[in-house]
Amino acid sequence: MRELWLVLPSALALTAIWMAVYQAPRWAIASRIRDRLAKTGTGEGEEGQTWIAAFAAWFTGLSVVQSDFDDMEQALETTGRTQYQAQLTYILLCWFLPALAILAGFLITGPIGGSFIAAVAFLLPRRVIRTMGANAEKRQNLEAIELCHMTRMLMEAGLSIERAIRLIALQARPVMPHLCVRLDRFNRVMESGADRTEALEELGRNRKILVLRSYVNLMKQSGSLGAGVSSSLEQIIREAQQNERARLKEETNRIGAKMTIVMMVFMLPALFILVGGPAVLSIAESFGR
Repeated sequence: MRELWLVLPSALALTAIWMAVYQAPRWAIASRIRDRLAKTGTGEGEEGQTWIAAFAAWFTGLSVVQSDFDDMEQALETTGRTQYQAQLTYILLCWFLPALAILAGFLITGPIGGSFIAAVAFLLPRRVIRTMGANAEKRQNLEAIELCHMTRMLMEAGLSIERAIRLIALQARPVMPHLCVRLDRFNRVMESGADRTEALEELGRNRKILVLRSYVNLMKQSGSLGAGVSSSLEQIIREAQQNERARLKEETNRIGAKMTIVMMVFMLPALFILVGGPAVLSIAESFGR
């Protein structure tokens, strides 16, 4: 019976993951197609016509959930997810799966083990999301350096900002897979007829990606004032590389400190035993006589 209570939540969790990751985007696309055929589509808000999107928007808008979701949404947005995908991921990882884990924990391990599992199930997904956001931020900062290199090369060849970004999004996807998601969004906004400043603001909406934010500010300044960008892009690249070197030095120093702690915990006791062991044994034999 206990094995049944363990297998049932696991099966439900796998089914929920499959529905959220694989089926939900297909349902959203099918809904948008039906809306367009019926001429009732609403452009950017078409995803909200599905009941899943409506429930996700309602749940994340609750007063007791909204502040927590705002914190997680920034990390999820850094990974390239839309607001709709961020809402689904947040509900699945931070509420649905923890609820199943808590239920299974209390049924299988009792109150004490269930309380421990509840704490882990509540804190671990949020920690994982923050780590995903931090890793995506680091990767996109590095990819933004390549974006600056390519933009400078293409603009020196005579291309405009829009054509340069469109060409980079098409040709540089293997080099910058995460950042190309934002470039595709920029191209879609431009194709919809929006102003370039608005599209650039959407491209640099995440202020934690500092290199991309500097790039966006430079492109907006170039578009409004007509200033050259080659020297400014070179300066952004140098500053980004200096920041990356400083970050690597800091991580190297941190690894050295961690290794020192590991050495103190594991190597020093063995060294003390090796050096002082014979003396201790001799003293013990002397007292034994």
